This record gives sequence, structure tokens and C-alpha cells, in this order.
Amino acid sequence: MAFVRDDIVENIRDISDAGVGVGVQEMGNKGAVGVRFGYAIGEETLWLSFIAAHLAPMEEALKRRNEDWMRIVRGLVFQTIDSNVTEASNSQNHGEDQVPLLHRVSDLAGTPTSALYTRTSHLVLAGDLNYRTSTSKPLPLDYHGFPQPTRDTKSPFHYYNLLANDQLSRELKANRTCHGLLEAPIDFPPTYKYSGKAQANADSSDGLKWDWSTHRWPSWCDRILYLGLPNWMKIEYPSADIHIKSYTALPLMSTSDHRPVALSFTIPAKVIAPPSDEDAGDDVRVNPPFEIDPGWKDKRALARRKEIIVGLVSYILLTWEGEALLLAVVVGAVGGWAVIRSLVDV
Repeated sequence: MAFVRDDIVENIRDISDAGVGVGVQEMGNKGAVGVRFGYAIGEETLWLSFIAAHLAPMEEALKRRNEDWMRIVRGLVFQTIDSNVTEASNSQNHGEDQVPLLHRVSDLAGTPTSALYTRTSHLVLAGDLNYRTSTSKPLPLDYHGFPQPTRDTKSPFHYYNLLANDQLSRELKANRTCHGLLEAPIDFPPTYKYSGKAQANADSSDGLKWDWSTHRWPSWCDRILYLGLPNWMKIEYPSADIHIKSYTALPLMSTSDHRPVALSFTIPAKVIAPPSDEDAGDDVRVNPPFEIDPGWKDKRALARRKEIIVGLVSYILLTWEGEALLLAVVVGAVGGWAVIRSLVDV
């Protein structure tokens, strides 16, 4: 979700959203969702795109994570939605909470702004990207060397030793994933995987010890990346830049074995204009690593039907409400059959 201060909400325009599954049978247990909108600056529009992603888990699934990213780039296609933000906001302020905020009105899959990478938009990617610090599970003795709180960077227990093995940093440098995206320096401990004990004590922990799960390498699974300013904008505005204010991990919560991360940054209040042919160069906005899959829409529709079926079956079989509903249906069917049978016999 994207939140906007109420004093500038009237500047938001042309909202579009996107979603793609890269999990089992291309369903959404893994995948990405995104929102793109314009921010009015005078008569011009500053475009902002935010993507939330969840890639394949497990230490050994490095190749699959890179493939997930490729499928996200090929299948995450933005569609315009009608959002009269001001009218909807005013209606809600007057208690009309039944007024829908967003309505899908068209499919603009063929427009220049429909892809994940677009020439005129900022881009932020966040989520459980699941990149690990090893390609295999830890051995029993490895647990005793897991990171622990210390300010001594030369200590074998400082997390910097493990950060050197971070898969995402390596894959970014090799241009095999999250193409063109940047990350602020990491100066916080691994965000995954904390033990059940750590979760249970999350609200009362003194922070003097990190309780890790023994069967996963501590890793920086949760990340926030961003796309830097394009070269043609730097030529037009030499002093313009994206300024990072902070990049940190938030405290562990009892409901998760991950620590969430937060990135605070500022961008220039200037529009990214489309480049001329000579200025475009090899910028990833102009030359994305993968083309949009021509069949993205049909694949998403098919996966969505599968998600509904799997969801209904899971609800019936895995929840007590579903089991009660199933029992009621069976009892009703048996009772109805008995009544009909008695009437026939009479």
C-alpha cells in the first residue's frame, strides 16, 4: 500500500496497479504487486512506481530467485484505474465509507508506461527477496558462529563477516537480478531467520543476544532497492540526486521471524523527461533486461482462477470454519436425501 499525506493528496493523479504470480503454477504465493501514480508539479507530472515482491525461499534456490525476477519483469504490467482521489477522500471524510476508492476502467497494457521499467518514472522495489548468505543449509556446528551483537567489526561474531557472502549483492554486481537497481549501504544485522523464542520475547528483549533459528543461515532477506536518476536527467540538472537519509532494520515483532526494513530518502522535485535518442544510452529504463510477455494477461487470469480454487479448498479443509461448513453441507445433504426418500416410500 502507498500512503500519501492528506495535504498533498490532491496532487496525485493517474493511478495504475499491477500484479503477477511466480509461485506454483504461476500463482501468487510468490510474486509481485505494484502501484504507479503521478504527482502534479505545476502542469507537469512526476511519476513514482512502487513494487513489493516475494521471491523463492531456501538457500539453494539462488537461480530460481533470479528467474522469479525475470518473470516479474516480463509479467508485471500496469493497468490504469480510475481514482478520483479528491472526491473519494472528501466522501470518506463525510462518513460515506461505502464509496469505492478505486475502479478499474481500462487495460493499457500496450502503453509506454505499462511496463515495470519506464523512461519517466522513479522505481522502488521492496520485499522479502529471500537472497541468502549461503547456497546450502547450515551444519549443526555452524550455529555457534552465527552473528551476535558487537561493535567490534573484527570480531568473528560481527555480522559484517556474513554480509560478505550476501547473494543479492553478488548478483546485483553481476547484473543477474534487479537490473539497474541500487541499494544503500547495509549497516544492520540480518533480518531472517529469528527463532520462535526470539518472537515470543520480541516485546521484552533487551537486545543483548540474537536468537537465530538453527536450520537457516542468518540472511538479509528483506531489502529495499531503488532506481537512480537517469543520465539524461543528470545532464539537465547536474546537482539533482537521490539522497538517502536512513536504511535500517526495525525491531522484531512477535508475529514474524523476519525483521522489517525501512528506507528514508528524498528525490528531486523535478520531472524525469523522456530522453532524446542520443541521450538514452544503455539506461535500463530505455533498455530493460526482458521484454513484456505477450501472454501475460491470459496467464494471470488462469493463475487467478487456480488461486480461487486452491483458496476455497484450503478454507474448507484447513480451517475450522470451513470444516464446519462442509459438515453442515454433508448433514444437510444426508437429511434432504432422507426426507425425499421417506416421501417417495409413502
